Amino acid sequence: MRIIRFAAFLSTLYFLASLVSAQSFVGAVRGRVQDPGGAVIAGANITLRNEATGVSRATVSNTSGEYVFAQLEPATYAMEVEAAGFRKLIRRGVIVGTQEQVGLDLKMEIGSVTESVQVTTEVPFIENATASNGQVLTTQEMQDLPNLGRNSFLMSKLANNVVPSGPPTWDRFQDQIGSSALSIAGGPIRGNNYTVDGVPITSSQNLAIIIPSQSAVAEMKLQENTYDAGMGRTGGGVFNTLITSGSNSIHGDLLGYIRPFSLTANEYFNNAAGLARPFESWENWEMSLSGPVVIPKVYNGKNKTFFFANTEGYLHDQPVAWRDLPQHVHLVAELR
Repeated sequence: MRIIRFAAFLSTLYFLASLVSAQSFVGAVRGRVQDPGGAVIAGANITLRNEATGVSRATVSNTSGEYVFAQLEPATYAMEVEAAGFRKLIRRGVIVGTQEQVGLDLKMEIGSVTESVQVTTEVPFIENATASNGQVLTTQEMQDLPNLGRNSFLMSKLANNVVPSGPPTWDRFQDQIGSSALSIAGGPIRGNNYTVDGVPITSSQNLAIIIPSQSAVAEMKLQENTYDAGMGRTGGGVFNTLITSGSNSIHGDLLGYIRPFSLTANEYFNNAAGLARPFESWENWEMSLSGPVVIPKVYNGKNKTFFFANTEGYLHDQPVAWRDLPQHVHLVAELR
């Protein structure tokens, strides 16, 4: 019986692991290494380096001149290619987005290995190795575009085929129902799936159980039909969200957004009825810090280990006019 239970336990773990791994956010870069005439170059040494963290990976082109870097975290990379009889090729600014399979052929020039060619012209990369379609909201868009409630998932309104249907006042990052009341590409309202770093966070009611801080989101890919079969579990769209990671440089920010009562105005109907403006205040605070893990004289995590920490919260007093209170509240007030 113990053996049977242990086997069942392992089977369950394998099943859960397969579910988690199926929700993918990583990308890839693949292509061919060619000479000026278009002939393939086998045995070329290719290095891919994350420009922010300095973490690098290496591979060698095969007999068909093909190479591939799989399971890449979304980031900006630099590539270096070396082969006997050719100049060293350096290509910077290779952007890999969430779940993007970037096709990039590398052409080398004849010359000495001690010479190098740096490619600076930006050429749009073509993604032709996956059936996953969607729009990526970048770090700059997530951080710079206005977002009244700082709800990351409601930034999806910038994408095509997204129709919000929830109350417009439910825009805070605690409003799970309001931020889930979206129809994507004609799909059912609240029929969407949510992932963070590849981990599903969708409840049984099709709500996002957590809504990450806007400052903590590196980018978010809103996947519409069709999308890769690995995403599954939805008749609408998929919010494929990636959390920010640390880098070799120390970076932090502090945000304070307040609406003091002394600067607010009364509403039209209160003024018409001679009622004073109800008390209302709003304070929104956010703080984040990231960088390499460094313990003086013990460990230097540069190019290896990084951290990112973020916290955000708000204080909100909602206004309630006297005329909106129930009758028994009026009575209690008068008895006192």
